[in-house]
Amino acid sequence: MPTIDPAPLQVTTNPTARRRSYFIAGPRALTALLFLSVLLSGCGKPPADIPATIVVAASATMNEPRPVLAAPDRALLNAVGAGSMNGTAYVVDPNTGQAAEVSLTPRRPGGQVDHGPDRDRRLAGNVDEVQRLLDRESADKPFDLLTWIAQAVRVTSGPGTLLVVSSGLSTAGGFDLRQVGWSAAPHAAAVMLGRRGLLPPLAGWHVIFSGLGDTAGQQPALPLPQRAELTQYWLAICRQAGATSCTVDPVTRAEPPSRSTTPVPIVPVPTVTSIRGPRGQIRTIVPADEFFAFNSARLLPGADTILGPVAAQARTRHLTVSITGYASPDAGTAAYNLALSAARARAVQARLIALGVPRPLIVSVTGAGTAGIPRAACYRRGSIDETVCGRLRRVVITLLPA
Repeated sequence: MPTIDPAPLQVTTNPTARRRSYFIAGPRALTALLFLSVLLSGCGKPPADIPATIVVAASATMNEPRPVLAAPDRALLNAVGAGSMNGTAYVVDPNTGQAAEVSLTPRRPGGQVDHGPDRDRRLAGNVDEVQRLLDRESADKPFDLLTWIAQAVRVTSGPGTLLVVSSGLSTAGGFDLRQVGWSAAPHAAAVMLGRRGLLPPLAGWHVIFSGLGDTAGQQPALPLPQRAELTQYWLAICRQAGATSCTVDPVTRAEPPSRSTTPVPIVPVPTVTSIRGPRGQIRTIVPADEFFAFNSARLLPGADTILGPVAAQARTRHLTVSITGYASPDAGTAAYNLALSAARARAVQARLIALGVPRPLIVSVTGAGTAGIPRAACYRRGSIDETVCGRLRRVVITLLPA
C-alpha cells in the first residue's frame, strides 16, 4: 500500500571498491557532524572539566570484518581525550555485555592529567588501546543488533556517544533482516518496533554507525540499493528510539578477517539473472529492489551498473528491447500494483534512452502487476517469505535481434 517515504538521504559511493563508502546527510546527521566538529575544535586547547563518554559496541560476527576504527572514529576518540578532563571509552564485549574502561584523557602514571611533552603520545596510546580491545573481540552468539545496542548503552549511567561498529545485518531478535527483507518502509518498521517495546533507550545519545553493509565470510556483498536501504533502516530505528543525533561514518575502513568462528545466518540479497534463449534473445531479470525503493518508481543511484551494459548491447548490436514490470502480491491492491509495475517499466525505458538506446528500438513497455500470481505465493507457513516476494517483484528486460 502507499506509504510516506522517509526524508531523502544523499549517498555517494566509490564504484570500484567491493565494499563501498557512504556519506549519509540528513537533519540528525548534520547535528551529529556539528557535534563532532565542536569536539575537534577543542584539539590543542586546555581541556575543560567536562565529562565525555564514548561507548564502543562492535558486533564482531563471523560474517563481517574484524572491527576496525575508521579515521573519523579515531578522530572522535582523540578529540574527547584532548578536550575533557574525564574522557572515557567503554569497549563492550559482544558476548557478555560487560565493558572494558579506557581513559581517553592523557594521564601520567600517578593519575594527573598530562599537559607536558608526552601528552600527544599518551593520547594516541589511549586510542590505540581501544583498537587493541576491539582486535580481540569475537562473537559467539546470534546476531541481534537491537538487543546489543540496548545492552551497550547500559554500561554507563549517563548518555554520551555510542559508536556502533557493525555490518548492521541483524539475523536474530526483533529486527531479523531475513524476515524484514529489503522493501519495508524504514519509518514504519521503526514505529512497529517501538509499539512492540523493542527499541533501545537512546534518549540523549549521539549514535554513530560505522561499517554498515561491510560483509565477510559467507555473507554475500550487498548491492548498492540494499546498502542504502540498510542505512535507512538503522537511521530510522535510531531516530525513533529518541537519540539526539544519528549518523553514519563516511569512509571505508580496513577489513581484516573476523576472529569469530560461530556460524551466522546468511541474509539473502537480490541477484540479477540473465537467460539466453534459442532465438538469440537475452532476458535479464532484475529484482525490483535493485532499482527502486519501497513503493517508488524512481530509479535508485547505482541502477546504471545494471542498465549500462544492457543499453550498450542494445545500442551496438541493434537489438529491440521489451520491458515488463511485475509486482508481488504481499501488499497493495491489484490496481495499485499494476500501476506501480507499469511506472517502473517506464522509468527503466527512460533511463535506457538516456543511456543511448534509440527510442524506436524499445518496442514494448508494460506493467503486469500481480497478474496470475495468487496472494498466497508470498507466504510460507502463514508468514510472508521475503525471499519469495523479492523474486516476484521484478523487472524483465528482453533483447531480441531486430
